[in-house]
Amino acid sequence: MKINIHATVSANSLGYYRYMQRNYRALASGENAVQFFVYCLDRGSANKLKGAADIEKLFALPWGRGSGGHAQAIETALSTMPKGDLNIIADTDAVLLMREWDRRLVQEMVVQKRWGIVGTRLEDIGGFSTGETKYQQYKKKPSTTWMALSPDYDFSALQVRPDKKNFIEVKDQHTSEIYNLPVGYFVVKDTGWQIPSYLDERKIPYMAFDIVKPTAPEAKALRDTNPYHDEFQWDGVPFLAHQRGSMTHRFRIDPLSVDFYDACDRYLGNPDWSVHPDLADRGLAQMQNVARAGKRVLRPLVRALRGS
Repeated sequence: MKINIHATVSANSLGYYRYMQRNYRALASGENAVQFFVYCLDRGSANKLKGAADIEKLFALPWGRGSGGHAQAIETALSTMPKGDLNIIADTDAVLLMREWDRRLVQEMVVQKRWGIVGTRLEDIGGFSTGETKYQQYKKKPSTTWMALSPDYDFSALQVRPDKKNFIEVKDQHTSEIYNLPVGYFVVKDTGWQIPSYLDERKIPYMAFDIVKPTAPEAKALRDTNPYHDEFQWDGVPFLAHQRGSMTHRFRIDPLSVDFYDACDRYLGNPDWSVHPDLADRGLAQMQNVARAGKRVLRPLVRALRGS
């Protein structure tokens, strides 16, 4: 079986991508062909990865950043991904934790045909990032952070671009069941907000991993790390972990990233395939630090001049 990994990359996430590629291949069973399709959001990453032998196909997209650029890459993947294969949309800062992860996906999604989509879920109401507000993203259904798509269903028409200025009011029980939010709440249209209705309209069976925060007693891989991170478990066993913020946090240089990847490596037995920043990464980080420091100094001066 061919398993295609579709990853969005920017210049800041190249280190994450290097780790991702080694991680996915090292933990695979060897029974399935794992291929990478890369969607570059800037010229730096496209030039760096152009011609790489271990990339099945590279897409140099119109330059973009943030959730809009990421959604553009995901939609390109959904509309062009090979048919008949198992396809996975994945953030570069999502680390696989289950050995022979591919075997279980193929068994349940292709052989047994239990699920049309398997993936991560978003935090419940009252979570570390969600809070108690009545404006929430949908719950308990797969999200774009990491989702495996069965070849038995058509996902080519799925749109995921955000529309953050508008909301869906949950007025009735049917809408409540689609988005898993109580009546009286509002659905935030962040990236992937269209997924619940797409699954409902096409009757696609789904499974969303349990989300376990590092502060929870059930946490196994990320126990006692920063609560910003997410651990996802399948039947009580860690399947993957998600750092978040790969386009802004520098790979294994910023403290948040060091905390996350050190924990993943420990859980995986400190593997020899693990990736660490090289001299070029650290040199770039130093230049970024200087630039950021300069901006902090200049901002009050600019404000003072404008006010004079």
